[in-house]
Amino acid sequence: MEMIFKNYKYKDNILNFSIIEKEINGITGKETKNLVNIIKLNNSVKGKIIVNNNELTKEEINKKRKEIIYIDSEINQTIYHQTIYDLLYSEIASKKIQTKNIDKKIIESLKIVGLTEDILVRNFYSLSSSEKKLIQVARALLSNPNILIFNEPFKFLDMRNEKKLIMLLNRIKDQYNKTIILVSNNSNILYKYTNHLIIFKNNKILIEGNTSDIYIKIPFLIKNRIEIPEIVEFTYLANKQKNANLEYHKDIRDIIKDIYKHV
Repeated sequence: MEMIFKNYKYKDNILNFSIIEKEINGITGKETKNLVNIIKLNNSVKGKIIVNNNELTKEEINKKRKEIIYIDSEINQTIYHQTIYDLLYSEIASKKIQTKNIDKKIIESLKIVGLTEDILVRNFYSLSSSEKKLIQVARALLSNPNILIFNEPFKFLDMRNEKKLIMLLNRIKDQYNKTIILVSNNSNILYKYTNHLIIFKNNKILIEGNTSDIYIKIPFLIKNRIEIPEIVEFTYLANKQKNANLEYHKDIRDIIKDIYKHV
């Protein structure tokens, strides 16, 4: 199932691209915020948007807009002195989220991200970086969005908490049928964690498709000055300079196995 943008007029270009639903999509390149605004349906629509093989009407687009949540890497400083309960309660109030029991909804949202209700009395500034990120996700889930867009989601997180977050995002995708979009200029992150990739450059779609397939197009990436994942570059150079005949992998452990096998 896809959300397809067809013949979408943006500045001097025509954009054609898809967001694969219930998958982890990646977006990278220069001025990605422009593409993100299109996906968030913030701009006046200048093309076709197709979901389930049906072109959305203006009313359906307005409804779809409410189903898309953007989670920035930076956190608004004005919320730092709020308790977590006040923060989540204000989200429900400002979005006019319908619920019979506000406290129950808040606790359920915390439970999804693996937090307990004792965190509600704490101030945002007292949280660790990983707790802040989990609260951002819990806050986003209150409105039950279909699409969650994360800008540099692993910023400020160490490797251990990065792995915990991607496990959470995969669980949200699989268990709750959500579409995840990771916006990042870190090719290592995108190669490792996304299934579908869009590279946006000069306000147009440079390339789109399966993430692994795109990142092994080394000459193309070099020509267009696109960052190559370190593990891909290592494999490419080993094959080119040492005739190693290694396959491209996402996990360094698989590379090591291949080296023992072929080198």
